[in-house]
Amino acid sequence: MKRKLKIIANVGKKALLKTTHLTHANFYRGYSAPETLAKFLAYPFKHGARATMARVKREMLRIGGKNTVKHTFPNGLVSGIEKKNIRPWYDAHGRKVTIVIPSYNDWAVLKPAVDSIRATCDERTYQLIVVDDYCQPENAERLKQLEDDRTRIILREKNGGFAKAVNTGIAAADSTHDIILFNSDVVAHSGWLEALQYGAYEFGNDVGIVAPQLLYPDGRIQSAGSYRNTEAREWFDHYYRFQESNYGPANVPNYVQSATGALLYVKREFLDKVGVLDEKFPFAFEDVDWCLRGWEAGYRTLYFPAAVLTHMESATRTKNKDISSRERSSVVYFWEKWDKWFNKRNVRGEDDRIKVIYVLQTVGWSGGIKVVFEHANRLQKLGFNVEIWSLSNKSVWPLEVPMRAFKNYDQLVAALEPIEAIKVATWWETIHPVWMASIKNGIGVNFMQEIETWFYPDDYDAQRVVVSCYRKEFINLTTSGYNLDEIRSFGLDATLIPCGYQPEVFHPRTDVIRQDNVLIALGRSFFQKNFMFSFRAWKKLGEKRPKFWLFGGEPDINSLDGKITYFTKPSEEHVNRLYNEATVFVQTSYHEGFCLPILEAMASGIPVICTDAHGNRDFCSNNKNCIVVEQDNEEALAGAIKRLMHDPKLRRRLVAGAQKTVRDYQWDVVTKRLGAFYEDVAEPKPIAKFVAKKYGDT
Repeated sequence: MKRKLKIIANVGKKALLKTTHLTHANFYRGYSAPETLAKFLAYPFKHGARATMARVKREMLRIGGKNTVKHTFPNGLVSGIEKKNIRPWYDAHGRKVTIVIPSYNDWAVLKPAVDSIRATCDERTYQLIVVDDYCQPENAERLKQLEDDRTRIILREKNGGFAKAVNTGIAAADSTHDIILFNSDVVAHSGWLEALQYGAYEFGNDVGIVAPQLLYPDGRIQSAGSYRNTEAREWFDHYYRFQESNYGPANVPNYVQSATGALLYVKREFLDKVGVLDEKFPFAFEDVDWCLRGWEAGYRTLYFPAAVLTHMESATRTKNKDISSRERSSVVYFWEKWDKWFNKRNVRGEDDRIKVIYVLQTVGWSGGIKVVFEHANRLQKLGFNVEIWSLSNKSVWPLEVPMRAFKNYDQLVAALEPIEAIKVATWWETIHPVWMASIKNGIGVNFMQEIETWFYPDDYDAQRVVVSCYRKEFINLTTSGYNLDEIRSFGLDATLIPCGYQPEVFHPRTDVIRQDNVLIALGRSFFQKNFMFSFRAWKKLGEKRPKFWLFGGEPDINSLDGKITYFTKPSEEHVNRLYNEATVFVQTSYHEGFCLPILEAMASGIPVICTDAHGNRDFCSNNKNCIVVEQDNEEALAGAIKRLMHDPKLRRRLVAGAQKTVRDYQWDVVTKRLGAFYEDVAEPKPIAKFVAKKYGDT
C-alpha cells in the first residue's frame, strides 16, 4: 500500500510540476501549479477508471523504468527518452566510432566543431578524420594544428565534392568502427555521441542510420529528420524547422524517410551492406539517397532527439533561385534514380481495380468506425478492391468486404508492407504502422476524422506523440472545414469529403406518430459528448419536463434519473423510428470531428438543438435548420428545449431547413467524391521529365 501511495504521489508531483499543456493547435498554454494539480485530481472523475489507469501507466513509464520508455502506446511509439538512462547503457555497451569531417576552406567553423567533439567525448571512444577537399597550401597548414593521436588529416589532391570527401574518410577509417558523418559547421552538445549510439543499438529495430535534433545558433530547430517538400515536390525539407527546441512533437523519437547529412550516425553493418555515398551526386541529395538505399536494404533511419547539436547554418538563409550547376545536376540525377520509387507505384490489381486497405485499431461501437465501414462497403460497390485490417475482429457494423485481424501492429505491418495498395490510417495509433508499411510499397493515406489530441485534453505526453504521427508523406483526407483548418495549422493539407447518411434508413416516416413531449439524445458518458450538460438542462425544467429517451451502449446512464428511458444498442432502423417518434433531438458535445448523429437526426425529420461542436459547423446553421446554444449555459439549453416543445411552427420550419441541408450529404453523393479522390491518389505523378526540363542543361 505504501508503494502504491508513493507512486501516486510521484505522479501527482510530476503533474504539479508540468506547467505547459499541448493542445490541438496551440501547443503551449500555461497553467499555474494549483490549476494543473486540480486537473490531475479531477482526471478519474472526468475520464473514468480505465483512462486513468492508462494515464498512470504512461506517467510511471515516463518517470522511471529500466532503460527507456518503451511501448507506451500500442503502435510502438513512446513519448520520449529519459536521458539519465543513456549514460549507464553507454558505459556498459559503448563502442568506438570514427568521426568523418569533410572540410572546404572552413577553418573558422571547423576549429570550433573539432573543439566541441573533444570537449564532449572521451578520447578513448573515437577517432577523428578531417578530409580537406579544398587543396590549398594555406588551409593545409592550419589543419595540421588539429593533428594528434586521435585526429588524422587527409589532404585531397583534387576537389571531388562532398560525397567524395566523405567516402575518402570512410575508406581510411577502422573497418570495425561505425561512422559519424559530421559537418564542419556543427557544434556538439554534451551526451550527443552516447545518445546516437544508444538510438542505433538499443532503442530501435533494424536501425542503420540515426539522426539527431539539429538546432540553429538561435536555439530553434533546424532539422528533426527530413521529408519530401509538399510545395516543391522535387526538393526535401526538415521536420519542425523553426520550432522551439522544446516543441513537444519534435522530441518524440521516430523513424524518418531520410535525414540531413550534416550529422548522421551510420552503423558499420549498414556500410557493409548498403555501401558509401553515391559520388554521382555533385552536390546535394546524396544524404537522402543514402537513407532511401538503406530502407530498400531493410535498414531504418531513426530520428533520435535525445542527441542534440547545433548546426551553424543561418536561420535566415534562403535558397538562391539561381542554384549552382552542381546542385542542378544533383536534383536531375536524383529523380532519374528515384522517380519510379516515389511516383509510379501501381496500386491496381491484375483486374485493374484499385486496392484500398483501411487499417483500424478496433472495429467496435464508434461513429468514426461506422464511417470507415461505410467507405469500405460503398467503394467496393463502385468497383474498388477494399479490405479492412484491424487488431480486433468483433465488428458491430455491417461489413461487405474482407476483414483481417492481427494480434499486434508488428504482425500487421509485416503483412501489409509488401502489398501494393492504398493503405489508409484511420486513427492516430494506426498512422505509424501504415507509414512503416507504405515506405517501399503502396501509397499512404491518413483519414483524419479529427485532430486526435482532443481525446487527451490533459495528457501532454499523449498529445505530442499524436502530433508526431502527422506525417508530411501522407495524402490526407478529412471530413469537415474545422478539421481542415486544424490540419493546415500543422503545415499540412487535406481533401475535404464529408461524412454521409443513408436516406434509405434515416428519413421522415408517415407511418409513425410523433409524440409532443419527448426529448431524445445519444447516451454516452465520453467526456467530449458532454452529456451531463443535456441532463442538467433537462432537470432544470422541473416536474413538467418532457420524457427523456437515450440510446447507445451505456444503459447504466438511466440510473441518473428514473424517468430516463434507455434503448440499448438499437439498430439504425430503430434509431430512425425513435427520431420519428420523439419531439426534439439534443446533442451538446464539446467537440466533434463531424457529428453524424446530428445529420442523421436532421434527415429523419426531427428538430435539433446542439452546441457549436466545431465539426458540425458545415451543416448546422442557428435558427435556420437547428438551434445552436452556448456551451454549458444550462438556462439557454433549458429554454431552447421548452421553446421547441411548445412551438410546433418553429419545429416545422427548422425541419424544412434541415431537409434542404442534408441533400448534399447523402452517401451516394459523398461516395462519388470519395471514389474520385482515390482514383486521383492512384494516378501516377512522375516528375523526372519536369525536373530535367527545369534543372537540366539548356
